[in-house]
Amino acid sequence: MTEQDWREQVRTLMARAERLEPGEAKVMALEEAARLADAHGEVPLAYEVRDALIDAATFGGFPDRALVAFAWCRGQQKKDPERFSSDQLLWKQKWVVGRLDEFPHISLKQIQGALEDVEQCFAKAGAGQRAVLKLRYQVARDMGDPAADSLWAKWVEAPRDHLTDCRACELDDELDYHLDRGEYEVLLKKARPLLEGRHGCAEVPHLTLGTVLYPLFKLNRLEQARDSHLQGYSLVRRNREFLATMGEHLEFLTLTGNMVRGLKLFERHVDWALEHASHRDRFTFYTAALCLMEQALVEGRERVELSLPRTFTLYTPKGAYPVRTLRDWLASQAGGIAAKFDARNGTDHFHRLLTRSKHLRNEVVSFPIDASLPS
Repeated sequence: MTEQDWREQVRTLMARAERLEPGEAKVMALEEAARLADAHGEVPLAYEVRDALIDAATFGGFPDRALVAFAWCRGQQKKDPERFSSDQLLWKQKWVVGRLDEFPHISLKQIQGALEDVEQCFAKAGAGQRAVLKLRYQVARDMGDPAADSLWAKWVEAPRDHLTDCRACELDDELDYHLDRGEYEVLLKKARPLLEGRHGCAEVPHLTLGTVLYPLFKLNRLEQARDSHLQGYSLVRRNREFLATMGEHLEFLTLTGNMVRGLKLFERHVDWALEHASHRDRFTFYTAALCLMEQALVEGRERVELSLPRTFTLYTPKGAYPVRTLRDWLASQAGGIAAKFDARNGTDHFHRLLTRSKHLRNEVVSFPIDASLPS
């Protein structure tokens, strides 16, 4: 293969990836392009390809592959800072470092080191503390670290600058703080500009429409909750990046007694959870599905007919599954993930989240929604 041939092949793969929707095909096209560039020792081109790969993997539901690509680029920056300025990857550095805590095998020391690296890089770029404080708050919140409260206060008071996330992302992330405290009216007031389309981005209102479901349910605004579910599900149903949001939709269907629709959603998206690298997102989906199966038992459903993927541990071609068996498997998966996170984090945060999901069946209120799902 001549130099012109392989370079053209790299460009063809990159062009193909650009046309594809978020997902594995897009990621694989760029990974193949990176391998070609590596094989011919073309570091600048390999860097360019991986720069695009970080985007594709981040927004397509492959955070582990985004991390690998980013680590390679960051390594090149450190080796040759004259050729590869750290400024080139500052936005992507936020994306990747902000998700490190989702992998229980990554130590607290490694996460702290990555956060300090962000802080140093942002300071060199003339940025303030707002973006870094937001990252530190989110990591602390995810871990159940009491420091989350003080970090929240510092984050929302820090001035915005050129490396601060867009207003839509920041508003959406602020909702989590109020959700944790049961401040549902405040949450919905803050969410209004996002729900009304006054602010938006690549993942908003997709994420927002999942976040507001439980607050709307608790405030008995069931019609609005139904509409948020229908709109939100249509936005996220084809992208595994929204696995955790899918868990929020599944939880809402359980809480409103929509067992048939909930089982269909579980059936359609459990393969995402089986394959997803983010243990946190898998945990969110599994705990919601656990709540679903608990409610199925309350309603007297001993067996369910589901077309599950062959990769599912309990797969049977007949498609008939004992609900108790599914319940026990989900409890085992969620419990195992919770134990790993709590051991790493030194808290009982995930155990408490798991306990919450087991008690949700006590809140169920019947509010029928069409059982069919959009294709």
